[in-house]
Amino acid sequence: MAFSIADRFTVSLARRSGFTLIELLMAMLIMCILLAMAMPSMRSFISQNRLASEVNLFIAATVLARGEAIKRGRPVLICRSVGANQCAASASGDRDGSDWGSGWLVMEKDTGQVLLRQGALADNTNVKASRSAISYNGAGNVGGTFANLVFSHDGKFIRTVCIGRSGRVNLLIGVGACDGPSN
Repeated sequence: MAFSIADRFTVSLARRSGFTLIELLMAMLIMCILLAMAMPSMRSFISQNRLASEVNLFIAATVLARGEAIKRGRPVLICRSVGANQCAASASGDRDGSDWGSGWLVMEKDTGQVLLRQGALADNTNVKASRSAISYNGAGNVGGTFANLVFSHDGKFIRTVCIGRSGRVNLLIGVGACDGPSN
């Protein structure tokens, strides 16, 4: 039985349809090097996204508080919390009294009815604030001076939430302070 050139080529490919051990090791080495180079960037990306979502949770709480104050015609309070139903300005655990990372409450000021509870944020998230409570009146304005909260992940990726007297919220990225009471 004679084989044609095409048959010999097919038989030759059938015998070589795999990778050698050296080829597999080289491919794995290249993948490991690329992965090692990408890991720090990926950690940074994950940390920034986690921080952004925590900032968005707080902004949503301010929108809820302002809307409820206007709807109810009564003051609604956002305050730093350590327990399920109590506002606190004192230190708790590893967090000092100005760190809102321990969580916050949105509650009707007069009755104490809790409208929203936010538990503690990640341990490496710090939320430094100029005030321990922010009160919205029935018109949706913030009582007293403006407030700012500075969110950071281990002191990096700073995001500042500025709340003006009118109740308007601004988010500044990479800046650790608000310009002042402009609204």
